Amino acid sequence: MARLCDVGDDQGGGPLDVRASDEDRDRTLGRLRERVADGSLTLDEFAERVGVALEARTRRQLEVVVGDLAVEPVVEPRRRRPRRWVVAVMSGSRAKGRWRAAGSVRAVAFWGSCQLDFRRAEIEGPEIRVTAFALMGGVDVIVPEGIDVELTGVAVMGGKHLRVADVAALPGSPVIHVRAFALMGGVGVRSKGESRSRRPKAVGRGPHTSTPGSTPASTPAPLAPPVDLAEVEDALPLAGDVEGTVTIMFSDITGYSAITERLGDLAAHELLRTHNAIVRDALAGHDGWEVKAQGDGFMVAFPSATKALRGAVAIQQAFEKYCTEHPEEPVRVRLGLDTGEPVHDGGDLLGRTVIVASRLTAVAGPGEILVSSLLHDLAEPAGEFRFGAPRQVELKGLSGTRAAYPVDWRR
Repeated sequence: MARLCDVGDDQGGGPLDVRASDEDRDRTLGRLRERVADGSLTLDEFAERVGVALEARTRRQLEVVVGDLAVEPVVEPRRRRPRRWVVAVMSGSRAKGRWRAAGSVRAVAFWGSCQLDFRRAEIEGPEIRVTAFALMGGVDVIVPEGIDVELTGVAVMGGKHLRVADVAALPGSPVIHVRAFALMGGVGVRSKGESRSRRPKAVGRGPHTSTPGSTPASTPAPLAPPVDLAEVEDALPLAGDVEGTVTIMFSDITGYSAITERLGDLAAHELLRTHNAIVRDALAGHDGWEVKAQGDGFMVAFPSATKALRGAVAIQQAFEKYCTEHPEEPVRVRLGLDTGEPVHDGGDLLGRTVIVASRLTAVAGPGEILVSSLLHDLAEPAGEFRFGAPRQVELKGLSGTRAAYPVDWRR
């Protein structure tokens, strides 16, 4: 799909330059939903275009959203067959990239792991029903942010988890129903947005916003040239791709409860959104895999200790810059990291390494990066990072004390 650009303000005369009504937007959303149903758009492309349509102010801007789409349903002589089964027996299997889902999909993981990534899937019809069986294995279901998803079912000596972004469902989006059956295994459903660099710019914000009676500024920009979806998909790391030894990082906003009490829920939530954007921007350049967002913090996996430390330093430097620019309400985060081989549970990671990284975060100070002795020993010989003197810390739930090293990231 072509990437959407900043539509901007338009100029000139004619019916397309009048303000868009709710009815105009509804017609645009209806066309987008039809193109999802016939496979012209993936869920990710649908979510992207809906966001632009909801922010459009004129009919011309709405026309840009659907201008490259057929008015009537697309009839292809040779469409790819729908994927009905994803099965992993003592192995891994996934439906990812551009694949077609119609009606129902069944995923079976027996001593293995399955991943169903619907972000770039072709969705046929108004709903998809997923039946997930996890028998001493894991099933990971990924949907774009804003897509309506439901999770039901039962877990025996296992777990089922729904972790989706707290955003309103996109109008006209298909519904994905997931029914989970887990026996000593796990089924996870989570939403995952596009990286910040690939999201469309907002319409009608900034200094060019028009006022009543003013002349619109510029002609809407055309859609960008098509990109190779397969190349983009392969370049995006996912939590389900983590294998072997990795470095786990937890982040936490210092004093977020006090911030919420002081600012109120709405202002604190906006501050949290700013925090999330800063963290995700920093992770994008260091191969950080966002395993999950937890309230005012993140759990992230990195393929190496070096990349993890680079990402952690980038995060702290970004927040130092933010605090300098916003002294009235600074945001300081603390980071804890450890290296090891986590245990997979659907789309989640578990085990001692995860626990140690989480507990290190809890004892770290504002603006501090605190790492385990193992991570220190792996990274210190390279000389790229400087560490402070070790200190003995007690980690909640773990016996004894252990050495933890602060990272000197302000050099």
